[in-house]
Amino acid sequence: MVLFCISAIGQSSYGPTNDSLYLGFYRDSIGMLERPNVIVVPFHPNRYLSEIDRYIAEGTNYTFQHTRGFFRKGLDNAILIGAKEHNDFVSMHADDPVVNEDLDFIYKVVSPSVEPYAPPVVLDDKGFKRKLTMYWTKIQTNADPGPEPGTRVERGQIVSVADNRELITKARIYNEIVFDSLVPKYKGDYFLLVNELNLMNAAGSQRELESEDFNRLIKVHYSVFDKNGNELFSLVKKRYFSSYKNDLPAIITDEILPMGYDVMYALDSYRFLQAGLTPLTEAEVELAAARKSGNLSPLSKFK
Repeated sequence: MVLFCISAIGQSSYGPTNDSLYLGFYRDSIGMLERPNVIVVPFHPNRYLSEIDRYIAEGTNYTFQHTRGFFRKGLDNAILIGAKEHNDFVSMHADDPVVNEDLDFIYKVVSPSVEPYAPPVVLDDKGFKRKLTMYWTKIQTNADPGPEPGTRVERGQIVSVADNRELITKARIYNEIVFDSLVPKYKGDYFLLVNELNLMNAAGSQRELESEDFNRLIKVHYSVFDKNGNELFSLVKKRYFSSYKNDLPAIITDEILPMGYDVMYALDSYRFLQAGLTPLTEAEVELAAARKSGNLSPLSKFK
């Protein structure tokens, strides 16, 4: 059995690892906000879809269950590390019989729902300023919807488009008792449910596949609910890495850990923007890094 641990990545600014639109928020403004308690639910073991396990297991004694278990726990740890700077949290992936019983209960009342991936929408009653709603939606949108599938007539010609839209696995709650019972028990403000983990080969051509020199793709599907059971958003986060990387601890440390930050940044940026905080611009971050701007003034709320 291979043991490994994940340590937090030192970051000079807070923000997503794969998008330069928002590099961070003023820390003194974040400090004015309360720290919410996030209940983090790992994906159900049958929602692990992988095309790379045989490469990882080569030369080891890993079974499918070993590999899946490492990735399941590794992703959970990564999300908790991403959460700890600005949140309190409860992990439902714990070596505790009471927590395990509650996790089984969650799985009984939550079902995966697979549907075409569409840009998230912030509802009008969530307290966002319109401009900030647009900002948040823009940074989270990383899916190409492509043309509408189906057969139709365009300019006098019959056009048939295959349904190749990207899919997302969302969480569907079938019994609201999960919130009524677990929110007071764990003092939760948000539920973050990891719905599925995909580890896929992403070769661009048959030649790349045959040469064994291609990208792989990690996809994390997850949903976030508030303590009243309202779905705030469901997203897919992606990350590519080389097919030459087959060491499981290295994949978790180098690839899964940044995914944890990305997953949490969606929720953090949601509540920061909802509170009226505006993000640092790239120019401000560069100036601060070059020590040419002095002390940046505290961020004020939108009027």
